[in-house]
Amino acid sequence: MVDTSSFFDYPEDGGAAVGDDEEAFLARLSDVDLAVLMEYVEVRRLRPGEVLIEIGDVDPSLFIVTDGSLEVRGRRRRREERLVWLPIGSVVGELTFFDGKPRSAKVVAVEPSEVLRLGQSSFERLAAAHPSLGRAILMDLGRVLSGRFRKLGAAGS
Repeated sequence: MVDTSSFFDYPEDGGAAVGDDEEAFLARLSDVDLAVLMEYVEVRRLRPGEVLIEIGDVDPSLFIVTDGSLEVRGRRRRREERLVWLPIGSVVGELTFFDGKPRSAKVVAVEPSEVLRLGQSSFERLAAAHPSLGRAILMDLGRVLSGRFRKLGAAGS
């Protein structure tokens, strides 16, 4: 079992993306809730350059970065480039998790990395058995999405 004692500890300096409130996914879960969550996730280890998500994938899973870092890649000016860097504690895959539509970006490991995969069916089982934890996960996803949309709006201003 993965040791969850450190990957939900977020930096206080605000320098990294996970230091921002809107990026600190599940930072407020108790140790008991974290242990329950670990019963429903699959641990995946990635090598540098390994693709976690490909554009067009339809697996509605959610991923939490627990070690290393990932980058979200997209096309700009006919070239693939990094759009977003995802350090430890980041969540990715939330849009397809919610709407079931194909993935809109590619996600690749920057360095040796580890993620927790929470599939939609696993989430449904978790939420049925532990409703308050399921609600906490959904509310935190909503908070993260809201923060990301606000940043997009501020960037467009």
